Amino acid sequence: MVISLKLKELRKEKNLSQKELSSLIKIDSSQYGKIERGVLKPTLEQLIEISSIFGVSIDYLLLGKEQNKPKETNIESKVPQVITVDSNDNDNVVMVPAKAQAGYLNGYGDQKFISKLPTYRLPNVSNGVFRMFQVKGHSMIPTLHQNSYVVGQFVENWITDIKDNRIYVIISEEDGVVVKRCLNRIEKYGNLFAKSDNRKEYPSYNIEKENIKEVWEVKGAFLYNLPDPADLYDKVYDLEAELLHIKNIITTTKKYTSEPESPLKVAEPTKKYKK
Repeated sequence: MVISLKLKELRKEKNLSQKELSSLIKIDSSQYGKIERGVLKPTLEQLIEISSIFGVSIDYLLLGKEQNKPKETNIESKVPQVITVDSNDNDNVVMVPAKAQAGYLNGYGDQKFISKLPTYRLPNVSNGVFRMFQVKGHSMIPTLHQNSYVVGQFVENWITDIKDNRIYVIISEEDGVVVKRCLNRIEKYGNLFAKSDNRKEYPSYNIEKENIKEVWEVKGAFLYNLPDPADLYDKVYDLEAELLHIKNIITTTKKYTSEPESPLKVAEPTKKYKK
């Protein structure tokens, strides 16, 4: 089968193992192995995923027509540059600590750089490519505190898979590694609107798509400074008391301004009688 040969050729061009590629297209590695050996035919959905990953047409995969092989994938749809696996061919979760984030901007696609970072196996983390990042600064307080860790899943299609008001790790040329709550305006304006949860001190701003290198959706976090819910309740109670006080002032003011003034009584003149 042409497709089995093309798949093997494309996979090797990208330096991907069968395990890595099967993870990207979200199927079992043994199932993918059968596809590459020509024992099993891929489904239409799997063909669409594969064509998107390698930036080729489905015709090229099925027929091997060289003229139908387009150039690179567009900026809105990408695949991870480096994926790591353990000795059992299971995906590792690479952790990017704060001190390594400056180098990550240039090394995110460098196998040697990524291989030097610590890796972990995490429970319930599968069916995708995941990476951990350490949070820097106080812009995401009270949701995420400085030095906490977030677990992000790689986002392949920025137009359809970046959802409004979810938290993402954005790797960009201008800002490096940042953790922000995003509004997706890539299709409309060509950018992401990045918001901090601590908006009193950290204003929102745009990240242009041309500057974005990678996007990871935050799926979980390791927190070491758990927020006290009493703080939130106290703020709600204070606000409730202030609103009640304002309501009483308004009610009292309306009462005095709406009551008509009592008319002045004019004393009647005293009648004089003749004796």
